[in-house]
Amino acid sequence: MREVFRFLGALLLGLLLVGGVVGLALFLLLQDQEALAREFLELARAKAPLLLFVAFLFALVLGALLHPLFLGYLAATRALGQEAEILLANPSHRLPLKGPLELQALGRLVQRLAEEKAALEKEVEARVQEAKALVERERAILSALIAHLPQGVVLANPRGQVVLYNPKAQELLGEGLGIGKSLFGLLDPGLLAHALRLPKERFLTQARGKNLLLQAVPLSEGMGLILEAQKGEEGLDEATLHRLKDKLAGLKALAEILAQEAPPEVRPLAEKAQEAAQELAQLVQALKPSPQAAEVLAQDLLALLAETLEREAGVQPGLALEEETRWLLLRVDTYALGRGLAATLKEAEEVLLEGRALEGFLRLSLLFPHPAPDPHPLLKEAVEKAGGSLWREGNRLILLLPAVKAPSLPAPPGPPPRAEVFDLSLLQVSEALEEAPLEGLLYTAFDLETTGLDPREDAIIALGAVHLLGSRVLRHEVYEALVDPGRPIPKASTEVHGLTWEMLKDKPKLEEVLPAFRAFLEGSVLVAHNGAFDMAFLRKVGIDQPPLVDTLLLAHLLFPDLKDHRLERLAERFGVPVLGRHTALGDALMTAEVYARMIPLLKERGFRTLGQALRACERLPLARLKY
Repeated sequence: MREVFRFLGALLLGLLLVGGVVGLALFLLLQDQEALAREFLELARAKAPLLLFVAFLFALVLGALLHPLFLGYLAATRALGQEAEILLANPSHRLPLKGPLELQALGRLVQRLAEEKAALEKEVEARVQEAKALVERERAILSALIAHLPQGVVLANPRGQVVLYNPKAQELLGEGLGIGKSLFGLLDPGLLAHALRLPKERFLTQARGKNLLLQAVPLSEGMGLILEAQKGEEGLDEATLHRLKDKLAGLKALAEILAQEAPPEVRPLAEKAQEAAQELAQLVQALKPSPQAAEVLAQDLLALLAETLEREAGVQPGLALEEETRWLLLRVDTYALGRGLAATLKEAEEVLLEGRALEGFLRLSLLFPHPAPDPHPLLKEAVEKAGGSLWREGNRLILLLPAVKAPSLPAPPGPPPRAEVFDLSLLQVSEALEEAPLEGLLYTAFDLETTGLDPREDAIIALGAVHLLGSRVLRHEVYEALVDPGRPIPKASTEVHGLTWEMLKDKPKLEEVLPAFRAFLEGSVLVAHNGAFDMAFLRKVGIDQPPLVDTLLLAHLLFPDLKDHRLERLAERFGVPVLGRHTALGDALMTAEVYARMIPLLKERGFRTLGQALRACERLPLARLKY
């Protein structure tokens, strides 16, 4: 019914248009003919019924002629839409091409898009299956590898659920270990959280009544644990050692009493027993528990202690640390110290941890709003093991821990100019690469930063590069180096890249970094933006490795009507984040991402091989300019 009303509306509009045209024509014809106009009006009045009948008949005939055409067009359009909907469920469906030529053309376009979508979905599905198979193969290789390790290895997700483990781990942790089960029921959650903060250290723990050495490594999607049974030569566990010392203290006291109170006839025997007890005490004193101390910066130690107090004692301490104290290095059993503090502060509600540097020590003060509590034995023991001391002063509990100043590392400086130039010789391609497909090559996208724009007078101060395998940027395979140019850097250049000579004075000379850079480039096709500029500098130091794929030339080839072919504008067009502009590695990464997105466009234009793409660039007028 809706189509009928649409048709009637269209017919009425058509009749009004025809009537308007006829009325305008009569007005123009009779404009200066008053007598003729009067006669025409009189005739129209006289023949009005006949004229109305003729008009009605005209509308009827016109409607009868247009009705099938109009409704047929609507029906064909609607049918095409419904047929196209079927493609969503069945991409192999073929649209019936009926109706007007325009609709048939539209149907062919829709069919082509559906076929391309189906092909892309198949390709994506194939790649997903390939990726799954690869993951499974890698998982099998990893499982086979860790199965033969002498240490127990466990991988878990962020919730502590086990996703992979080897037989040695099950031997150490028992049958409670299994895929999907929680580690927190097998190992101390507090120790796990603490060990993850110090991934280079090993910690003593217990499982199934056995002493284990635990190392925890944080992963991007969870954690990895390395477990090892504590060997005898590692030392006694602390609990056993303490029991042994307690029993020995009692034995020594008993031997002393016997030596003093025994009758004369047995006194020599009692003295011998006292001597044996003293010798045994010296031997036990020489025994040490397994080393648990870790090297840690003062600022990290306070953060670890605050985290332990919040987790185990429910206390959120305030932290105060002087700037020069942050870089003190301590060797201390951080876990034992944290547990001792948590046990000491179990009844506390507020506390402030304040760190100050003394000569050779870190003075760690715990400030309370009330008299300081007695230190727990666990805390005393942890401080003594670290070679420190502790005492109370009113509302303060003070820990004095040995510390040294950490060696300072030079801060990595940050980075750097350019001109738009070309060199036709850089487009020469060897026969071996001529027919190589663009997606089957290893590329190196690189960039340089320099002291100026003249290769004869200026020097390289930064090099950056990244590998591409086809259109895939290998962001884990990068090269970056800053270079001491041996001379001041002009202010105009520093304003571009931000590098000054003061920042580069302690960096290696160019000849020291070139061998590694040359090795990184070897066996790959070079890619750069406005690359002849960079190659002019590299040729000066003996690196000449054509061919060079220049993204600036490719931009002129692909987008001849666009005016701006700067690297950042190309990056914006391709949706590449503009990060690290005018730094060697930042520009190299940007160039790599831009080129990766150019490869499909080049293939669509018919440039499928490296030779075809470079031959096309050769014909550009811009490529004939030489630096």
